[in-house]
Amino acid sequence: MGHVTDPHAIVASWGHDWRTALPVRTPAEQSALLAETREVIAQLQNAARTDGSAGRALHRKSILETDSATFEVAAMVPEQLQVGPFTPGAVWRAALRFSSAFPLPRPDEEADQRGLGVRIGDGVRRLDLLATTGEAHHARDAPAMLASLRAAAAASRGGVEGRLGALAILVRTLGPKDGLRMARTISRAAQSRVSLAAMTFYSRAPFRMGEFAVRYRFVPVGKVKETVRGSGPHALATDLRARLTEGALSWSFDLQGYLDARSTPMDDHRVAWRSPWLPTATLLVRGEGRSAPPVALRAAPSWTPGAANGAVLDPLGDLNMLRGVAYEVSQTGRGAVG
Repeated sequence: MGHVTDPHAIVASWGHDWRTALPVRTPAEQSALLAETREVIAQLQNAARTDGSAGRALHRKSILETDSATFEVAAMVPEQLQVGPFTPGAVWRAALRFSSAFPLPRPDEEADQRGLGVRIGDGVRRLDLLATTGEAHHARDAPAMLASLRAAAAASRGGVEGRLGALAILVRTLGPKDGLRMARTISRAAQSRVSLAAMTFYSRAPFRMGEFAVRYRFVPVGKVKETVRGSGPHALATDLRARLTEGALSWSFDLQGYLDARSTPMDDHRVAWRSPWLPTATLLVRGEGRSAPPVALRAAPSWTPGAANGAVLDPLGDLNMLRGVAYEVSQTGRGAVG
């Protein structure tokens, strides 16, 4: 479609029939998927134990955490999106966590997907936003996601054995074509020697915002040099700290709306949506801060107490269904709260 920049025109193009595009599962099917998710996450967490202790099942390594950030809502937000914290011109305190996705902590120089978790709020109300590098997810749906988690448990053994074991699980579970496709997608999303300041982080799953279904991203503002300064196992953290001493870093928080089942599918997370992005807020990071954000960001964002104007990024679809259970089991397994 053509390049559209007017916020009202962008929102006017969004469809309202996204509910019909969601995958349909019986209560029994959904219950079975959730039970299997709990089992797989427990296995993954056990496989990734270090020094006898359990950590996060995924995104184990924390690269940098800070509470010296703000989430600044744009002055122009279409009325239909003015829900929860998205009041035009509002400025919210923010805490965030950068992480690496692998189940075990590894040197920053190893290629991996990176994650960004952001909590915004005022001490009473809060909204948690989770995003990862790679616009398209590697898993089509819930069964494929479970296969990828089993593969991650095998990969946590490390080395050639771990990689071959993970690939064997994907091919056996999904078939050669889809298994190899998933492995390639995971590999392409892994990065090394790229600064966190230059990375774009995507929700990769749909959420309900008011009456719309949307995806979101955090994209760097301005021209940012990609190359990491320095080297070593903590190069990404060192690079980010150095940049923060020189000035604030910022990411634009953009929304992308559902159009139709073909160009913005709700049932295949591997497909990048083909609809324009709408800048809605700016995440501004001014320094590392003196305290870390809460230990466990929630997979299901919730503006508490509930917003009177409508849904505030309520999770939709297979990936979010399993993600919520996965975070719950992972937190319980390591005794985390937050």
